[in-house]
Amino acid sequence: MLRMLRDIGNSNRKGRKMKSDFLTRILLNCLVFSLIAVAGCNIQIGYSHPSFLLAKYERTVQLSKPMAAGSLFSAKSNDGWITVTGGDITECNVTATIIARADSDTNARRIADQTKLRLEQFGNKLTLKVQRPILMFNQSVDVQIDAKVLKNCDLELGTDDGDITIENVKGRVDVKTDDGKVSLSQVGGDIKVRSDDGSIKVKEVTGDVNLRSDDGRITVVYSKDADGVCNISLVTDDGAIDFTAPTNFSADVEILTDDGSINTGLPIKVMGKLGRIGIKGTIGTGQGRLYIRTDDGSIRIR
Repeated sequence: MLRMLRDIGNSNRKGRKMKSDFLTRILLNCLVFSLIAVAGCNIQIGYSHPSFLLAKYERTVQLSKPMAAGSLFSAKSNDGWITVTGGDITECNVTATIIARADSDTNARRIADQTKLRLEQFGNKLTLKVQRPILMFNQSVDVQIDAKVLKNCDLELGTDDGDITIENVKGRVDVKTDDGKVSLSQVGGDIKVRSDDGSIKVKEVTGDVNLRSDDGRITVVYSKDADGVCNISLVTDDGAIDFTAPTNFSADVEILTDDGSINTGLPIKVMGKLGRIGIKGTIGTGQGRLYIRTDDGSIRIR
């Protein structure tokens, strides 16, 4: 009988030990999976290092090509600003600053050295080409472009992420940016600007103006020397619009805002009823065209 009781006791102890070992294995597995999850989180954090923690390398490239009056200068920068200044010169001079970032000094320098720029001429069109290497995690390259051009030329400029600034150009200007501010001054030709996200500021201009921003304020100031008859379209989905007309301005007018006030310092002869969200009418003899619309913002006309 005693022997039977001892066997039962030993069996119970073995059962408890097996249960304890089983629970220990479960706890160890949970701990391992937790460590793997934490390690995974650390890897993800490493993937998104802030740029100020990465190694940085800069180099400068200078290019030049002859430029004739009436030429077209074209440039596109995926990441980085573009500045173009016109002058009484006979060639296009480009200074590009290449800024590379990576996880080491060696990789940052390699990326900067592999980023190539060249000026290509085809007929009267001069194009700045930017060729970037394939980038891995925690790697980036910005190309900042500063161009001096003949002022009697046309411009076609674009950035994916970067501001665009133009000054003292007498030809036509066509600008597109996905994310960046646009600033133009002393432009003599017709202007077309598209910004998906950023303000547009145009001053001392004389030609037709067509501006569109999905998210940003629009400011336009015409030169006192501008012709009073112009075709102007200013549209933003989210932002105020401030328009200063040329002297002796004459236009057919349509001004609309879904959410905001309309303030005009110019006499507008209203056609039909004064709408809750807009005005239709004429300024002067109504020879040109002025269309202003914002979905969310106030409008001021001076």
